[in-house]
Amino acid sequence: MPLYYIDLYDNEVLARDEFGLELDSLYEAREQAIALLPDMARHGLPDGDSHDYTAVVRCHEGRVRYEVTLSLRGGWVEAPAYPPPVHH
Repeated sequence: MPLYYIDLYDNEVLARDEFGLELDSLYEAREQAIALLPDMARHGLPDGDSHDYTAVVRCHEGRVRYEVTLSLRGGWVEAPAYPPPVHH
């Protein structure tokens, strides 16, 4: 079974996959990469209004075979008149 590595970028911060996954195909590696991004966004909500989460699939030879990015963009349509709450 082929070995694939899925590197994760949280904006520009890289978490390199050093172990890899044995998967049936590149298509399965693609599915795994796509499935990781919503969890990254859910557990690491950004402080600002712009954030990118990227997964990069490498084959056992180290070549990049697939890349997917989930982007979060936000902005006030009408800003509230009061200051934001302070979180402790």
